[in-house]
Amino acid sequence: MGHKSRFTFRTHGGVTAGEEWIYDGDQPLARLECVTIEQPEQNLRYFDRNLKPVNLRDLRLSPGGRPLVSGVQMFWNLAPGIITSELVEVRTEGQASDRLVLTVITADPGGVATSTRVLTLSFDDESCSYVYDFTAHLHLHSPEVFDLAGGDVSLDDEGVRFEYCDPWYCDVPAPTVEFSGMWPKRYSHLLAECGDGTVWQMPLNHMATGIPSPQSFVPDGLFVLAHEPGNNPAFQFVGDTAARTAVGVCNWGYDIHLSARYSRDELFSSPPPPPRFRIRLCPDETARDLLARAAPVPPIEYLGFAELPLYERTTSFEKGLRLDRPSPGPTDPWPWLPRGDGTDWCRTQGRSGQCSLKISKDSTGSSEWLMDRESDGAWTQNWTAATGFRVTVFAKTEAVEGRGSFLAIRWATFNYPQRFPYVSSPKLTGTCDWTKLQVEIHGPAPPDISAVCLILRQDGSGTTWFDDLEVTPINHLPSIERVHPPNG
Repeated sequence: MGHKSRFTFRTHGGVTAGEEWIYDGDQPLARLECVTIEQPEQNLRYFDRNLKPVNLRDLRLSPGGRPLVSGVQMFWNLAPGIITSELVEVRTEGQASDRLVLTVITADPGGVATSTRVLTLSFDDESCSYVYDFTAHLHLHSPEVFDLAGGDVSLDDEGVRFEYCDPWYCDVPAPTVEFSGMWPKRYSHLLAECGDGTVWQMPLNHMATGIPSPQSFVPDGLFVLAHEPGNNPAFQFVGDTAARTAVGVCNWGYDIHLSARYSRDELFSSPPPPPRFRIRLCPDETARDLLARAAPVPPIEYLGFAELPLYERTTSFEKGLRLDRPSPGPTDPWPWLPRGDGTDWCRTQGRSGQCSLKISKDSTGSSEWLMDRESDGAWTQNWTAATGFRVTVFAKTEAVEGRGSFLAIRWATFNYPQRFPYVSSPKLTGTCDWTKLQVEIHGPAPPDISAVCLILRQDGSGTTWFDDLEVTPINHLPSIERVHPPNG
C-alpha cells in the first residue's frame, strides 16, 4: 500500500499567530518564513540588501525523513538593489488534498518587478519522494532598466541573467572544526547532468568551487547532492529551463545560485518565460551512476598550491586539503591561505613533526599564512557575547631582518574591508630557536562581528617556521558573587 498524502497549509498559534507550515497529515514538511535575518547569515551578506527575505525552509523530501533542503528563496534577485523582497500575498489551493498549490507574490520596492512564485506539492509513489514543483513567474514593469548601456545590469550578446533562486542544504557544509554536539558529515560531491551530455562533479571542499560550474542542463536534468543512502536531494530543471539555467556554487555554504538567461526579445515579452524547477529525492542508484560517469575533476590550484594545510584548533600542520578531493575526515575544514612571496608548506622541518608553515624571502615587506574562518558564521559552534580566543604557536627564525616575525589575531568581517586592529605577539628578529608566541582577544566582539582572523606573518627578509598551533575559545564573564537570602 503506497503512501497517501493529505496536504494542508497551517498557521501555528502562540502568543500571536505565528509560523506558517506545510503539513502532510500531522507531519510538518516545510515552513514559509518571512522574518528579519540576523547573524550569521545576514552578517555574512548572504541576504545582503534583503533584511526580511521570503524563504521556504527545512524541506522534507520523504515521509518520516529529516529536512534535507534548508532554504529555498521565493523571490528574484535581479540586480544590485533590485530584489522582489516585499511580501504581497500568499494564496493556497488544494487544502486537505494530495496536491497543494501555494502561490507567493513578492514585489520590488522600487516598482521595477513583481514575482509570482507558484509551488505545487505532490507525492511520487515510484520514488517515494515528495515533489516540490516551482514555477517562477517574473513580471517586469520596466525592462528598460536592464537595457541601458553602462548600468548595473545590461544586455550583451548572450542576453541578461537573473538569479531566480539561491537554495542551500541542511547540515552542509560539515563543521569547520570538531566540537561537542556538531552535526554529522554525510555528503562528498555535487553532481550535474550538463547540457552537453556530460556529467559534472565537484568534490565538497571550500576551495573546489573554483571549478567551472554547469551553464546549462539536459532537459529535466538533475543537480544532486550525493551520497547518503536514501537522502540525496536533487534539483531538476524542467523543459527549456534546463537550457537557460546556469549554476554557481558558493565556497562559503555550498549554496547554489540559479540564474536564468534571457534574450532582449524575451526580456521585453510580457512576461518572460518562467523558470520551472523541482526539488525531489534522487534514487541511490541514479546518484551512484552519475558519480561513476562523471568527468574527472580538473586540476585545481590556489596560488600554485594543489594542496593546502588545513585548519585545526590544535595542529602541527601535518594534514592537508587536496583541492581536487572531498574534505577528509568528519569536517569540512578551511585551509590556511598563503599571502605574499616566499610562503611554503614545509614538509621536512617542524618542531614536533616533519611539517610547518614556512616563509622565506630576500625582499622586504610582509608575507603571511592566513586563516579567516574561525567564526560563528563559518561552521563552528555558536558564539556567546563573552567569547574570546587564546592563540599560541611556536616560531623559529633564521636571519630575519626588518620588523620581524609574529603571531596575530583580529576581529574580522566577511566581504567587507577590514577595520579592526591586529592583536600581535612580540616580534622575533635575527636567528631564534623555537619560541612560544601567544596572543589573546577578548569578547564581547564588536557589533556585527562573527569571525576572527589568525595571521602568521613575517615582515622583512629571512626565514621563519611556524608550528604547533593551539586555538582555545575563552569566556571572560565577570565573576558574580552568590548572595544567599536571609531565612524567612
